[in-house]
Amino acid sequence: MLSLVALVAAIALARLVSTPAGEQAGPAKKLPGFVLPLLSGEGAKSSRSLEGSPVVINFWASWCLPCREEAPLLERAWRTYRDDGLVIIGVNARDSEADAKSFVREFDITYPVVVDEHLELMHKVSSIEGWPQTFFVERDGDLSTVPARGNRGRDGATVDLGALESAALKRRIEALL
Repeated sequence: MLSLVALVAAIALARLVSTPAGEQAGPAKKLPGFVLPLLSGEGAKSSRSLEGSPVVINFWASWCLPCREEAPLLERAWRTYRDDGLVIIGVNARDSEADAKSFVREFDITYPVVVDEHLELMHKVSSIEGWPQTFFVERDGDLSTVPARGNRGRDGATVDLGALESAALKRRIEALL
């Protein structure tokens, strides 16, 4: 019986280490369906409204220091690439409405910001609960599998966890466009 347990453990370990960091173990993970309220209170944003567009989805919180570092980078990217069809969606979680709105004002964020109060979207796309997290979504809805920092979300989709660097953000966005 002990040998059977050892064999199963060895097979599981081999599967974990057999996929190189830049490759994906299965079919690309699609952006899951969602409808989340806009922080502004003016309606909601849905995954359907993003179909056919390259999308950057950034999970942030006002108390997160790396989120504060990358907020200006994301806003600059939005202003630079929105006329090329890029959509950036900020996803706030774990903040009071007042704190989230204060953050948006402080960094003059003009791209849409939604509220994921119960982390439903985060849990659908990532096995990691942490801030900030950034996902890049291809026009066909596939979550980008371009290697980032080696972090993997659910089903092998690459996730950037931690503050993005300007050059890396630009490179990732231009690959989407």
